[in-house]
Amino acid sequence: MKIATVTAPVATLWSRPDAPRPGVDAAALGPCSDARSWVAGLDDTGRMYTGVLTQLLHGEQVLIEEVRDGWARVVATEQPAAKLDPRGYPGWLPLDQLSVRETADGGPPVIDPLAALAAARAWRGTPYVWGGLTPYGIDCSGLVHLAYRQLGVTMPRDADDQRAATTDVPLGGERPGDLYFFGPGDGTVAHVGFVTAPPHPDGSRHMLHACGDAHLVIEEPLRPHRVATLIGAGRVTR
Repeated sequence: MKIATVTAPVATLWSRPDAPRPGVDAAALGPCSDARSWVAGLDDTGRMYTGVLTQLLHGEQVLIEEVRDGWARVVATEQPAAKLDPRGYPGWLPLDQLSVRETADGGPPVIDPLAALAAARAWRGTPYVWGGLTPYGIDCSGLVHLAYRQLGVTMPRDADDQRAATTDVPLGGERPGDLYFFGPGDGTVAHVGFVTAPPHPDGSRHMLHACGDAHLVIEEPLRPHRVATLIGAGRVTR
């Protein structure tokens, strides 16, 4: 049995994979589900639909018992439901709303930087908020922290501590899932982002980050001021 973490802002637990109503429930599906729009689009009858069982918040853990046609039959272990399952609330979730954690021989989660990058990409479009750690606003180091937390890996909260927790990668050797660190040149770290592609032949680099300039989580080429303040790259290996 695999362990997974909810990566969508809100994940609706359904009674079966075909329970979502065409059109009506579209906003509740997908990796960037929009619960507010979904509820706003329901009439009084629609809000009483029993195909919906409960909802899970970003970061909640589930057990995956079966995967079928892009859906996962899960047990939501943080929502007790003794009459249904002593382990938690059972139901179905879209697989693209989950990050699956692989374990090695029952030990700690296997660290996969590409999985962390995939988790971070689900946050694209989230507003930038200094100190934020929610779907309503997040900052650069918060994005890294949460992406790894979704894999069951504890990363420090702040960018300078995150650099200390990674293994240095020579610039030019970075690969997708690694981290770029930026600073003013005095040894401090002021910004962090995910590497999304190897360096291009022309020397350009790309990253995903919670960007204070754009006020959003975005994926983009490094802008000139980022190139000028790039101080290194790191890889999470432990």
